[in-house]
Amino acid sequence: MSYHSQGLSRGLALLRVLGDSGAPLTLAQLTRALDVPKSTLVRLLAVLEEEGFVRRFGDPPAYSVGHAVHDIAESYRPPSVAEIAAPLLKRLADEVGFTANLGVIEERTVLHLHVEEPQRALRFATGGTLDFTYCTGLGKMLLSTLPDDAIAQHVPEVEPYTSWTANTITTRAQLDDALARIRRAGFSVDDEERNRGVTCMAVLVPTGDAPAIAISISAPSGELQPTDQQRLLPVLRATAADLAASPRFADSLVSLRSRMALA
Repeated sequence: MSYHSQGLSRGLALLRVLGDSGAPLTLAQLTRALDVPKSTLVRLLAVLEEEGFVRRFGDPPAYSVGHAVHDIAESYRPPSVAEIAAPLLKRLADEVGFTANLGVIEERTVLHLHVEEPQRALRFATGGTLDFTYCTGLGKMLLSTLPDDAIAQHVPEVEPYTSWTANTITTRAQLDDALARIRRAGFSVDDEERNRGVTCMAVLVPTGDAPAIAISISAPSGELQPTDQQRLLPVLRATAADLAASPRFADSLVSLRSRMALA
């Protein structure tokens, strides 16, 4: 490590110690915490104070983080869920040749956070950013995570629900049966329930916290038969696991949760 890199590393460590302390620290306390020679620490503190990253006050002097740290923190914008998910969904779409979607429940609909289409002539685009919960792969997967008494808030208020095809679920009883099967299987399928000729399969992103997020693939029904679903399920789950494992994705969830809580 070069001299300048070592100085930068020590300066950042110093800021972390000050930020974590919750109270100003004296030179002696900082020396013990960082195991850095006092002369080196004095030089670092002088530079950081000049740049506004450290405040000095009192006699003997004590130090805390300065306004420049707060300015940077306030300007930080966590990456959006869509930004983090985009390359993984693109990889999934190109690997399986089907449209890949990422969504969450928003009131009585599914909000599509991001969609990636494959590089093929025949592909399916969502008809907007919102879709129904009760008749889509994403929607049913997300509904399956809810307690029974919360489901009514996220499906149509009146039965029968709007029927889009001969396969559409139109009653709460039918939906409850479908959700029970989804909970056992660990994935959901929209078998031409929303659009004739289109099948969708979805799994949860294993975040372990609200809001539940799911990813799906949508394909011509002839290409996503039960045998295809079992073959592609590990691929879909692997993408969901890769997304959940990204530290940047965890940061993006903080912003998403805040936005949904305020909605």
